[in-house]
Amino acid sequence: MLTPPIVVCSLGSPSLAVLKASVEAYSPSTELLVSYPQRSTFGQCYNAFMESVFSKEHEEIFIANDDIVLHPDTMRLLMEDVAFCKSVDGDKLGLVAVYADYVRPAQDIRLYPKMQLRRVPVVAPILAWISKKAFEDAPFPPLNWYSDDIQCFDLEHKGYRHYVSRAYVHHAGSQTVGRNNQSLHDEAMPWIRENRPNFLVARGMS
Repeated sequence: MLTPPIVVCSLGSPSLAVLKASVEAYSPSTELLVSYPQRSTFGQCYNAFMESVFSKEHEEIFIANDDIVLHPDTMRLLMEDVAFCKSVDGDKLGLVAVYADYVRPAQDIRLYPKMQLRRVPVVAPILAWISKKAFEDAPFPPLNWYSDDIQCFDLEHKGYRHYVSRAYVHHAGSQTVGRNNQSLHDEAMPWIRENRPNFLVARGMS
């Protein structure tokens, strides 16, 4: 089965070589595209690279962190679930992401060991399908922390629906944006208060 390319912005994680090896071993028909941007925010890095990839006639891609490892059936299950969700939601399909360890609770394999396909309000795109249309309707905000939450929030307000697939990846954990959660939270708040106050209200953070 041919799959869309996997798009990764890397800050030089030592796990990147393992991701590359797992793609070659388990999904050799999948193109892995890696950008090594100068340090800016997660949202800015990925927006620029995704826009470039979409401009080359790709209508859908996979976003990924550089610190994940595919399993033998990751891409097969993910593509099957994307196809099913397309049949249900059509062009209002948002992100379809995977289960993992070291991830938000809705995707945590320890909480959902059966890994069933489920609709959820927000996903972490450590490996996630997205269409060109959805990306153009709601790119990432220029943030590190909360970039995925706000993208999903914006898409839901435009009628899109997000899912967690039956697929799984191992996730080394938060090497993409850093590990100081409080600092990342504080850094994002001024932009969110100015640009997405309704997000804070919806999350009970206002």
